[in-house]
Amino acid sequence: MASVYELLLNSLKDLGKDELKAFQWHLKKNHKEISHSEMEEADRFKTVDIMVDVFGEEEAVKNTVVILRKMNKNNQAKNLEENLKQGNRLKLNYSVYR
Repeated sequence: MASVYELLLNSLKDLGKDELKAFQWHLKKNHKEISHSEMEEADRFKTVDIMVDVFGEEEAVKNTVVILRKMNKNNQAKNLEENLKQGNRLKLNYSVYR
């Protein structure tokens, strides 16, 4: 079974360079715990590491799903949710986020 890190990374892998920057922009904009300097040169791996370090696994997943949906990347958001549910990795409750 894939780890949460791997699932988060997979959800970002199909984002192009500009889309990754947009994802990081949403992350910084909505979460003051993440500084501009942390994201400035962050690749996908570093972005996932920062999210899990700052939020923990469950919140990192929730934030990723919310941001992907804001970016109209609904397939990636749905796939992340389904992969997590299949693995029973986390109990996700998105009612606050929708």
